[in-house]
Amino acid sequence: MKKIIAILVGSIALASCSSDDNKSSSDDPIFSQPYTELANLDELQTGKYQYVGNKIGDRKVGVVGETSNCKRIDYLLVHRNPTTSVLDSLTYNNFRLDKVEGKLECMSIFEFPRLLQKNELLRPGYMRTSIEDGYYEQLYKDDGKTKDGRAYRRKDHFKGELEIGFQAGYLRVEDRISDYSRITKDEKVYLYFKKM
Repeated sequence: MKKIIAILVGSIALASCSSDDNKSSSDDPIFSQPYTELANLDELQTGKYQYVGNKIGDRKVGVVGETSNCKRIDYLLVHRNPTTSVLDSLTYNNFRLDKVEGKLECMSIFEFPRLLQKNELLRPGYMRTSIEDGYYEQLYKDDGKTKDGRAYRRKDHFKGELEIGFQAGYLRVEDRISDYSRITKDEKVYLYFKKM
């Protein structure tokens, strides 16, 4: 009888510990915080925002560690017209560790930083944007050999609306700016930035 009681008490204690562990692991300290939709483009402060992490699908927000030197230099820059203070564009770049001439260095993942232009807040929390490479490619004439010298274009990456707002003290932007490939078309991916 004592063995049965000991087994029952042990089972109850184990079950209660297990349920507490599962409960705490399902809470996301960032994504569980209230989300505030961007209500006006003026809420985006001019200057640099440092990348702090991302949220992919149902996973918790992954925060960049102190030793992740290259990810810590990822950035989002907010540019405003100096005379009107109207939002002009946003620039995004991200980095990875690469070996260059035998030395490890942080190198841009993109050939050119990504530029978010023609930004318009359609409704709170949803911004229409055009994401392109931050350079102009010179176009060729009809013969395909001679550069025109007058015609240029940018490489497009995304045109449409993305979610944008604030959560847990961070700027949260739906990820349409990196090269992450979604597993499904409905998978939600967010990037988190803090104002520098």
